[in-house]
Amino acid sequence: MIRFRNILAAVSAVLLLGLASSYMPIAAAGDLPTEKGCKNLKDADSVIKGWCTAITRKKGNCLSCHHAIVDNWPEALPPGGNIGPPFVAMGARFPNSEDLRAQIWDATAKNPNSSMPPFGKHQLISEKDIDNIVAWLSTL
Repeated sequence: MIRFRNILAAVSAVLLLGLASSYMPIAAAGDLPTEKGCKNLKDADSVIKGWCTAITRKKGNCLSCHHAIVDNWPEALPPGGNIGPPFVAMGARFPNSEDLRAQIWDATAKNPNSSMPPFGKHQLISEKDIDNIVAWLSTL
């Protein structure tokens, strides 16, 4: 009986290891481009352009303050910041994309003490960049 249990345990372990090693997440690490990869994009959709604006230090640089919870985080990209709220359940937090856009445009309109720069009001990034960031955030 003990021998049967040992054999059964060994076979189960082999099967579990086999299944675990064949597991592939839906989006593997590295699917999203890094800042360097964003420079080489030609025909990207608005979601990818929004991601690129968010991670680019000379544009939105959103990830210096916010942490984005994405499955396909580029391995070369450091984790996001912890000053602002994380980018989680954005559709639930901002069901209306215009509210999200208004938050990016000027966060001080709702909260005068916000540390988030008023990107649109001060023309820190373009209108199109704000729209692209909203498109990307709406996927989270």
